[in-house]
Amino acid sequence: MHLLLIRHGQSENNAFAAQSVETYQQGRKPDPELTELGRRQAQALGKWIGSVSPRSTKLYASPMMRTIQTADPVAEALDLPIIINDLIFERPGPVQIVDGVETGHPGSPRSALSAITDRAVFPESITEEGWREARIETAAEAADRAGRIAKWIRDTHNDDECIAIVAHGAIGSMMLLHLIAPQLAAGLRNHSIGSEPHWIGLQNTATSMIELHPDGYEVHWINRVDHLIEAGMVHGAVAASTGNPGTR
Repeated sequence: MHLLLIRHGQSENNAFAAQSVETYQQGRKPDPELTELGRRQAQALGKWIGSVSPRSTKLYASPMMRTIQTADPVAEALDLPIIINDLIFERPGPVQIVDGVETGHPGSPRSALSAITDRAVFPESITEEGWREARIETAAEAADRAGRIAKWIRDTHNDDECIAIVAHGAIGSMMLLHLIAPQLAAGLRNHSIGSEPHWIGLQNTATSMIELHPDGYEVHWINRVDHLIEAGMVHGAVAASTGNPGTR
């Protein structure tokens, strides 16, 4: 089977982080939407996605505004529903600032998420009260969840399928490590956000294609942004550290 992993477009929190750590900490939202740039990135992705082979047969997204907004143009281009999976949210879950302290948030209500697009299909676990216990996920919990996502990908899809998942920079990287380098992924449990010794950098709306076999895998590409180059939104290549939690 083939996995096409897609990171969401630039979010409001990504834009805050690009300014400064202080701006990110002061402006951080529990479930940010795409910025105007992020929406243009997603539209460019939608225009390009039809040229990808093999063509995706299923499309998943996390239950967060930015991933569903990014998945919408992809779903339109491929004429697919967006299957919302509450396992693939970004670590450490939605976070809100209360009296200067980071605390967990239950996530956006179902009505707000469903208003983004008619193509989204939600599990019963996503309600008007949100979809998660309002607490901050630990590094160990996030690493274990990434392993469960990798297992779900392998165990619940057929060999002839190509699934597209619109996810996030951190949990996406951790999931990829579990799929292609499980011996390295084991060490993720013991490192806080931004301090991991092994990482796969994923830009906004970047795509990664992995072919999974019963006894191995083939990496076709990682962190590809052809659509942004074609749209004139990216010129050249930059190897910038993603140690800032806001960019991961």
